[in-house]
Amino acid sequence: MSRNSDSGAAVVVTAIVLLALLLMAVGGGVYVWSVRSQSIAAVAQAERARAEEAVAKLQAERSRVQAGPTQANPTSPKSSATPIDGDEAVRAAVETVLRTQEQAWNDGNLDGFMEHYWKSDALTFSSGGETTRGWTATLNRYQARYPTRETMGRLTLSEFEITPLGDSAALVLGGWQVARDSEPLAGNFSLVTRKIDGRWVVVHDHTSRKTE
Repeated sequence: MSRNSDSGAAVVVTAIVLLALLLMAVGGGVYVWSVRSQSIAAVAQAERARAEEAVAKLQAERSRVQAGPTQANPTSPKSSATPIDGDEAVRAAVETVLRTQEQAWNDGNLDGFMEHYWKSDALTFSSGGETTRGWTATLNRYQARYPTRETMGRLTLSEFEITPLGDSAALVLGGWQVARDSEPLAGNFSLVTRKIDGRWVVVHDHTSRKTE
């Protein structure tokens, strides 16, 4: 009877031990599964964050491309309102010279008028089938033909056709009229102008008089 009791007790103890081992194994598996699940969730969250960041960058780049080139800040000292075309700048400079000559003539200031001719012996002035060479000779010619304020009359220059020849030269075609009591005069002219030492000057003048 005692023997059987010992044997039964041993069986019970063995069962208890096996049950404990089984519970430990199951518990460990649950723990490992939980840890692995947490790791997988963390990795998935990190990947999602990187994907969202990439999408945000792509959207920002698309918006920048659609918006076009960045406009210059109008208040920036480096920005310019409307850039002036090179040819237009030449035309404006040459026309300013012609208008200044026109005003000097109408003020009776022949010396001021001649200031815009090239002060060189290489200056040429052609008119009436003859060519005068040199600034001084050209001045003398004007003084001989227009010795007084009355003979100078009032000059009007018009019909400008200014053709830039680069950034320092231009060809000019135009018309002229001198209104005066004695004898009105009119005709056309062609000029070659150059920018020399920072100033636009006439280096060749071909003036023709219109005949009735």
